[in-house]
Amino acid sequence: MAPSSISTPVLQSLSTQYAKQLKQRICGTLSHIINNNSKTTYFRDAPLLAQYRAELELDSIPKQGTPEVDLSTFTRTVPLSTYEDYRPYISRFTENPCLQSSVDSLLAPGLPIFVAASSGTSGSSAKYYPKYARPVENTDRALFASMMAGTPETDGPTRCIVFGLRYTHLLDVFDGQKVVRKIPFGFGTAGTFCGHNGWEIENDNEFIKMRLSGQVTPVAVAFIKPYYTFLFLHALFAMGERSLTTFNTIFITAFSDLVRLIETHWKDLVRAIETGQVPDLEGLDELRPHIQAHLRPRPGRAEELRRISVNVGAVGWLKQIWPNLTLVAGNTTGWFSATTPRVRDHVGPSVSMQSVAYASSEAWIGAVYNPKSGENLYKAQTTDDVLEYLDVDKPESAEYITQAWDLEVGKKYEVILTTRDGFWRYRLGDVLEIVGFAPEDRSPLIRFMERRSAVMRVSGEFVSEAELHRAVGSIEDITGRVVEFSVVLEGEPGSRAHDAPRRLQEYLFSTNSTFAQFHLDSKVGEPSVRVLAPGTFGGYRLWRIGVSGSGSGQTKVPTVIYNPEAKDWLIGRVVWELGDDSQKVA
Repeated sequence: MAPSSISTPVLQSLSTQYAKQLKQRICGTLSHIINNNSKTTYFRDAPLLAQYRAELELDSIPKQGTPEVDLSTFTRTVPLSTYEDYRPYISRFTENPCLQSSVDSLLAPGLPIFVAASSGTSGSSAKYYPKYARPVENTDRALFASMMAGTPETDGPTRCIVFGLRYTHLLDVFDGQKVVRKIPFGFGTAGTFCGHNGWEIENDNEFIKMRLSGQVTPVAVAFIKPYYTFLFLHALFAMGERSLTTFNTIFITAFSDLVRLIETHWKDLVRAIETGQVPDLEGLDELRPHIQAHLRPRPGRAEELRRISVNVGAVGWLKQIWPNLTLVAGNTTGWFSATTPRVRDHVGPSVSMQSVAYASSEAWIGAVYNPKSGENLYKAQTTDDVLEYLDVDKPESAEYITQAWDLEVGKKYEVILTTRDGFWRYRLGDVLEIVGFAPEDRSPLIRFMERRSAVMRVSGEFVSEAELHRAVGSIEDITGRVVEFSVVLEGEPGSRAHDAPRRLQEYLFSTNSTFAQFHLDSKVGEPSVRVLAPGTFGGYRLWRIGVSGSGSGQTKVPTVIYNPEAKDWLIGRVVWELGDDSQKVA
């Protein structure tokens, strides 16, 4: 399934016939998952599924299942789950030695083809998600098509795909005597990309020499660990191609970081384009010859870039580097929406900006819908994993789950996942708004709203991520544009910037009466507003990738940071403390 587009009006409700068709499709997917994963260790042993096992006669399940029976038993007996219900089982993949008898058919049949890692950005421990082989017509191809939105195959190098493909390590699985499988631990994007292209880790030495059709950057660049080097080389190859039309990233912040690097290292990049020599950069090592093989001197292009260097940073200035640039693709919703206006300044009004797939480490949620609109709008997938919906206005219990064919337009729900990779009614924590139903196949159309989990607790009162974003947005008229909870300032803070902490506090009080009462009781003080040095959040991603091994271009700056080391890192880059005694710190 390629990225969807709207050809007829969105359905605001489903007729009885349409609801039945959607139910049949989803129940068929559920039956397949139940049949497949009922052969696993987790299904056999997990306390979570004890009641389900007691009521389900495994031997009586037909090959294709009986959808209505499967759904009825499933919804009545399977409770909600979280990662902690799976951690004791998944931890077997970190045992040394890792024995085949311990991990074979653990969550889904067979051994996983890779293990996706999601590092805890706010101080939580790392989580791992085993990923198993899937039918070729389902997720991997659909997700890849959505990720590659707007990047048609071409003979010439016209697109720059800023994805990291390296894995953190290889897990040796033993049968007791010898290694029977090497399983890469890495990131979901890398696993999907490599799986789509049929790349096996045994052939890395061959793939690493390549440059894929239509792409400006050789494959070897995607295996670089240091974030600065990773971005520098993507910028170098992209700037060398005047005909470039497309940038494709996972998160739009990666593109923003790349643009800032171009601004600050313009002369170094132009010099490398002129000489055709890869600079001496950290982390190249054995990758250098594979990268150098694709770089040749371009003195003419370098001279052209020097002529436009005076316009670096002006509105729409990137179109002077790439006159044919038409699309910047990367997730622009949720955490990343604040970055979008700054990127728009860089590319100008004529370049389309769109999100890619809506996906997480746990599962693929949906493909971008109506890509050219740039909206936060996705079509929920219905044929690979099963998505259910928990009404956020009701108790957090499985009995209050709503099925896709019963969703109400305009209401908000938390996503609940049952996956081919072995999760059962798993709480993803994302809150969605239902926009309608796709006219072509009646799949729900969804809009990401926020993370359901409270991200901050102050003296016993919870403040949600959405409240924090709205609160920060409420002071933009006196601070300037807020980007990733950093302030883009022209020179010194404005004359009213000292009022920012009070305004922020007033907004929180107006939306959270308990928070206000705690302040009156002297349990909560006044918030601090600190302005960080330009480029701090790009630097944070670079630093975080280095200390955690996260994927290049796939690291988020969390809304709330609990990790003491991360807090100290950010505090060390404060340049202004706003308030009644506003003063420059550095």
